[in-house]
Amino acid sequence: MYRDVEFLKKTYKMVSSTNVVKENGVEAVCKLPPGKYRLVGFDLDLTGRRLIDEICHIAAYTPNSQFSQYVMPFRNLNAASKNRHLLRVVTVGRYRMLKSVKTGKVLKTRSEISALTDFIHWLENLKTDGIILITHDPRKTVPPFFLEVIRKYKLYDRFTAVVKGFANSCSFAEQKCAQTVKSHSLYTLGQVLLDKKEDLDSAADRARLSYQIVQQLCTGEDDKGSGDASSSPETDSPAMSEAIRQIASTIEDEERELAELKELVQRQNRLRPIFGDMIRSRVRLERHRASNLRRLMAEANLTYETLEEAWKKDKKESLTALIKERITSAKKPEDLEELTETLLRHFDPEYVPKLPPRRGKRTDKSVEKGSDEGGDEEKDKTAANGEKGSKGASQGKPAGKAPSPESSPVKADDAKLDADTSR
Repeated sequence: MYRDVEFLKKTYKMVSSTNVVKENGVEAVCKLPPGKYRLVGFDLDLTGRRLIDEICHIAAYTPNSQFSQYVMPFRNLNAASKNRHLLRVVTVGRYRMLKSVKTGKVLKTRSEISALTDFIHWLENLKTDGIILITHDPRKTVPPFFLEVIRKYKLYDRFTAVVKGFANSCSFAEQKCAQTVKSHSLYTLGQVLLDKKEDLDSAADRARLSYQIVQQLCTGEDDKGSGDASSSPETDSPAMSEAIRQIASTIEDEERELAELKELVQRQNRLRPIFGDMIRSRVRLERHRASNLRRLMAEANLTYETLEEAWKKDKKESLTALIKERITSAKKPEDLEELTETLLRHFDPEYVPKLPPRRGKRTDKSVEKGSDEGGDEEKDKTAANGEKGSKGASQGKPAGKAPSPESSPVKADDAKLDADTSR
């Protein structure tokens, strides 16, 4: 009995403990227990980047089989999603269809719940102990969004019984190529590691590239490993599965990410009165700018009440100090200046912002200089005309006068012919 208890304690410690793996100065925490996992490349095409948006394409990739299914969304794709995925919704009579901008063909679609059910059934047919979905997502929004959709259609239990975690190939590339590659985007990694230049508008292509990039990065580890020659490009090597297991996140971690994302969205909605005019603008660049500034404030955990208290305390000085203290993720100092100007315009209706001088606008000096130059040019033109006139006068021709119709013999003959025809 005592030995069994000690064995269970050791097993629990081995499974529950998290191993910290450090490579090239980047730390990765291993959270999944050891096991034989199947790796699947995965990606989505969405109608937008919000949690309320819909799926329009589900794609997954393994060397042996692939899954790709288009979904007919209820909403139309926004402008950014149209350009990103090269898809658009067309209406013919009473019917709505999803059309490819690249080929001009109408795509075969299904409903969202049917596509999700088929995808889970495809995962179940892989027949493994557990599946890790590999996505290339620098912003880490695809797993929380997918879990939200799965929960909406009550497929969460069936999905979590098959899928054990998510792995981000972008983080894996940062860990492996931190000192060799500066940009870890999917396009750059495809060029450097795979020597391929491919379009990334389709979720199927992105899922395939995510898997192939991880496979390429793990090739060296497999050569240095146990020397198992049975692993082929069509199957997951043991070194590849172990490397991805060490960086994979569990379903519980993604649930916490989803909860934090929902809180972030709520904080952004509370800040809407400040950026209301910019969001309602017809200029797309101004709307995009407002969303970025609002996200900076929401990520810094700044609420409308906190800003209002700072304004009542010392107005501009305390508000500026609060912005500089709390917001540390701004990439440019101009972001803080523009954010401060926006807040001052909101809390102080009489505030007049300092507008920077427009580029290319001519100042008074340039106008005066241009007018002087124009005057000189006019003087030169008049002088030239005077010289021409004097030259014509010296040759016996009157300057500045055109020959009259009576004096021209051709005109006179034409007049006689007109008179004869009228008779």
